[in-house]
Amino acid sequence: MKSVIDLVRSLYPHAYSVVSEGSDQALPAFCSELPFEVTEYASGSEINGWIVPPAWRVLHARLYRDGSLVYDATSSPLGVAALSPSMTGRFTLEQLRSHLFCSEVEPDAVPYHWTNLYRPSNRQWGLCIPKNLLASLPDTGVYEIDIATESRPGTMKVLDYLLTGEDPRAILLNAHNCHPFQANDDISGCAVGIRVMQRLSERRNRRFSYRLVIAPELIGTVHWLHKLGQHARQLAFAIMLKSIGNDAPLKLQESFSGASAIDRAAHHVFKHRFGTYGSGAFRTVYGNDETVFDSPGYAIPSISLTRVPFSQYHTDADTPASLSAAALDESTDTVLEILDAMELDRAYRANFTGLIALSHPRYDLYRPAPAPGIDQHGRTATERAWHHLMTCLPRYFDGNTSLLQIADRHQLPIREVAVYVGQWVAKGLASPVAMT
Repeated sequence: MKSVIDLVRSLYPHAYSVVSEGSDQALPAFCSELPFEVTEYASGSEINGWIVPPAWRVLHARLYRDGSLVYDATSSPLGVAALSPSMTGRFTLEQLRSHLFCSEVEPDAVPYHWTNLYRPSNRQWGLCIPKNLLASLPDTGVYEIDIATESRPGTMKVLDYLLTGEDPRAILLNAHNCHPFQANDDISGCAVGIRVMQRLSERRNRRFSYRLVIAPELIGTVHWLHKLGQHARQLAFAIMLKSIGNDAPLKLQESFSGASAIDRAAHHVFKHRFGTYGSGAFRTVYGNDETVFDSPGYAIPSISLTRVPFSQYHTDADTPASLSAAALDESTDTVLEILDAMELDRAYRANFTGLIALSHPRYDLYRPAPAPGIDQHGRTATERAWHHLMTCLPRYFDGNTSLLQIADRHQLPIREVAVYVGQWVAKGLASPVAMT
């Protein structure tokens, strides 16, 4: 199994878009990793005003000054604004400025201009140009634009992989594959999602089902959910994997409610893995497909994992060389820990009445801890937490209090709490409650 960074490299070199030959050419690389079901949606298809655009390509795109070539926009795969119509004409530099797009953060990079994909009634022509090159152009002289593009009907592809578990309810992972030659945004999310699903498939027992959907931003997920129809009710939670391969700290964005089980699991994992971490409410850290899944009629609690901001964002500087292998591995492990917490989180009911003598050989459930009132000043915070948990645990076996609630209340990792509760179950003292 290749490393996650190598997986990014294998998926990266394609001219992705909502509809494009590049996206089609990338399908074998994706399907060699997982047996995706590929669903197609024709150009012109519309759901709630979200229209699948046509396929589009650049024939040539040049900028001249006084007859001399100053910029060949095909030197970068991002050099022409997406879905730009053809244009020829003569302009002053001042007239051109509203059609020349630059990155303010990466002055030598070519930016990705995507708005035409989502605003079909107001498509504008334009070139994407390094800021340093634009700054070097004289204000005087006659500038000539020669852009030739063509478009044709095509199909948008959505990749869907379902891994079944005991419960038909699924936790969905989502990443997007519509940005041409941009590794972090969001081939990093695609690669991490694939690796998470591969590792989940190695497990014999899975409580939840899991689903990975890789689709063009917004347009792809809107159409996919609509086609899913009533089956969308089986999507219990969602995790957005968006720009998670750079070396900035991993951040957490909450679902719309901020209080769902997936929110609690994610906060629990982030706290015990990172200590301090960045987080924010819905749409305050990052904006993406969470608005699709957590929209009216679906209301699927959707959290986001991301490492924004990063300087290469939406430019041709967003290459695999700008990513961190360690960060990609950390993102993968963090997602798996969140899913582990969801798998472990359940309530239990007591099979006994009264107080159990934990130290009795019949039970052997007493975790060694310094005796209160004798050597309490020598106890660590963890030892105090475990002692408090032991004394409270029987009252949590009420059929309603979940392991995550218990672990968070006592500031202990859910995995360790689950092991201890498992010992009570093995003694016949508690039984898990069926999921609702």
